[in-house]
Amino acid sequence: MNTPSPLRKLGGRIRALRTAAGLAPARLAAAAMIEEETLAAIEAGRRDPDYLVLKRLAEALGVSVGALLSAMEDPDQPP
Repeated sequence: MNTPSPLRKLGGRIRALRTAAGLAPARLAAAAMIEEETLAAIEAGRRDPDYLVLKRLAEALGVSVGALLSAMEDPDQPP
């Protein structure tokens, strides 16, 4: 069984929320005050964002940090 890593789940959750909100990666990155390349690495599960980055992403997406992190913990929740 090929289970996604927690970081891939987190990145998938962020990507799904961004897409659902109709935000381009550049717009979300700007709202979260991070580089677009950083956002791409987070969404791909290649980068572990610190709490401040998660907080900024959550605020830009209109969700709580807990809503983002729940994707890492719940194996039944889709990314």
